[in-house]
Amino acid sequence: MKPLEKRALALVVGTAVTFSVVGVRLWYLQIRHQSYYASLGRQNYLRKLPIPAPRGNIISADGVTVAGSAPSWTLYYLNPASPMPFGEVRRLAGMLSMTPNFIEAQIKHETAILNPYDPIPVTSNLTARQMTAIEENIGSLPNIRVQPVAERYYPYGSTMGNIIGYISSPTLDSTQGSAGLEAEYQRYLAGSSGGAYAEVNSLGQLVKLYGQVVPTPGDTVHLTINWRLEQTAQKALSYTIQAMHTPGTIGYSPRAASGGVVAVNPNNGDILAMASYPSYNPQLLVPNNPQQRDHYYLKLLANPEHPMEIRPIMGLYAPGSVFKPIMAVAALASKVITPTATIFDPGFFPPIPSFHNWYPQGFGRLTIEQAIGLSDDTFFYTLGYRMGIQVMNHWMRAFLLNRLTGIDVPGEMRSQIPTPARLQQSQHAVWTPGWNLNTVIGQGISQYTLIALARADSAIANGGILYRPHLVSSITTASGKLVKRFPPVVQGKIALPHWIWHTVHAGMMLSAQSPNINNTGMSGTGEPTLAGFPLSLASKTGTAQKVGTYNNAFFLTFGPVPHPRILILCYIHDGNWGAHAGFVARAMYDQYFKVADPTARQAFDQIFGPTYGWPFG
Repeated sequence: MKPLEKRALALVVGTAVTFSVVGVRLWYLQIRHQSYYASLGRQNYLRKLPIPAPRGNIISADGVTVAGSAPSWTLYYLNPASPMPFGEVRRLAGMLSMTPNFIEAQIKHETAILNPYDPIPVTSNLTARQMTAIEENIGSLPNIRVQPVAERYYPYGSTMGNIIGYISSPTLDSTQGSAGLEAEYQRYLAGSSGGAYAEVNSLGQLVKLYGQVVPTPGDTVHLTINWRLEQTAQKALSYTIQAMHTPGTIGYSPRAASGGVVAVNPNNGDILAMASYPSYNPQLLVPNNPQQRDHYYLKLLANPEHPMEIRPIMGLYAPGSVFKPIMAVAALASKVITPTATIFDPGFFPPIPSFHNWYPQGFGRLTIEQAIGLSDDTFFYTLGYRMGIQVMNHWMRAFLLNRLTGIDVPGEMRSQIPTPARLQQSQHAVWTPGWNLNTVIGQGISQYTLIALARADSAIANGGILYRPHLVSSITTASGKLVKRFPPVVQGKIALPHWIWHTVHAGMMLSAQSPNINNTGMSGTGEPTLAGFPLSLASKTGTAQKVGTYNNAFFLTFGPVPHPRILILCYIHDGNWGAHAGFVARAMYDQYFKVADPTARQAFDQIFGPTYGWPFG
């Protein structure tokens, strides 16, 4: 074969091979993966406008919707591949009362976190005025689309705000709970998103709309909380703290600024009310106004009173004498005292005279019931001295004070019971008998949450059963079909003779109702707060001492005795005297039992003066 013929043959073969390769590639692109590449092509002109599912409602036990959804309108930018033309930005800024820089920054931020071709949410919750302005100028805003959405709505402001929680900035097709019940029950509340499809041209301008997929609303969460009682708890906590700022009164405590309260059904663990002061307004954290949201969030973080904290589950406190009923059960069960035995109180504890009674003159000879009623420190010093830390520790564990309650809201702290090992670790100190005396009256290195104490005290109220505290009773679909029910959960039982529980109840009834215990001329420590209430109640006050400052105030009560339906534990930081925090509980009793309570105003005025009055009951 001639050289020219060889070159011609090589050219033909090479050309054939080249076209074969190209043909195979075209077949691969057009046939084998036709649907895949066609979908990529369609992304150039098809946009999904997401419709997030309405979050499920949160409803109180008495039927009040405390978190729901309200109709809103969200503005989307449809051409994320290119910056919005500045002329459109400027016009849009004027309609929305925003700066052009803010709109450009919002689009840039969302573009960085969303998938390519996703529409960019510019702002939510458009007002009627803004909607009208956009509609009248839609011809000059070809790259935008307004889409209806369901916006989270919290109608009651800061009442129960930190229990409900709030939602974070949503993704295009979902919302995420960031705190409280919104976070705990996210999987039920979220629902399933839908969307509408829009065709746009190569400039990102809307051509036409296609059909839409309707979102499925989230489930409804039903609470154990009684909303009227919750409102009363929040108002009474704030009201009592403000009354403590009244100079020249018995209850004057100028540094009182925060507190918490929890009310529980001792027979099943239902939380009937739980409040913290201060709280926050989750409506101001709804992500429809990023500037407002960010400003408010930073303000909350800077507040020294920590309004985002759920105090009944997150705060750790030395509870003072509200701990004595638990130790009374421990002493009776351990047989270091009997109901009829007496201990003499000279005003101090003779083996360690530096430990004084709160009443320095002493109450003389008392039974355990009388000692509970008078909150006699010397009596309980003696019990703690006799029991020792090992016995006390056994009973603290029996009451599950070393374990989380498992309440269904995020953030619960674990209580820290006093032990020699913990003392050594925290203070590098050796346990001495004096620490037994501090422990038995709820001082020293004791650190408990209100919710852990409420669970333990509920066992005293009901005769030994420890229930898991819980906020949610059931979950249903939006149409009412049952999804899940939450029955009571027994976490422990303390099997003791009935007379032990009865003895402690009797002492707490003296605290709440007796005007003169054992002819001492002294009333029960809770009696000035609860005097004249028309039902039989039990109580225990706690004045937790702090070095060089005001005391913390605690108040424990349940009723009606002998078959209590509600237990309330109150706390006011720097409240100075335990009984004074008890007016929060009295206001809640007025609401819960719906009884006439004409003597409440007189009792309140005796402590805080006539300035404030009594707006409850």
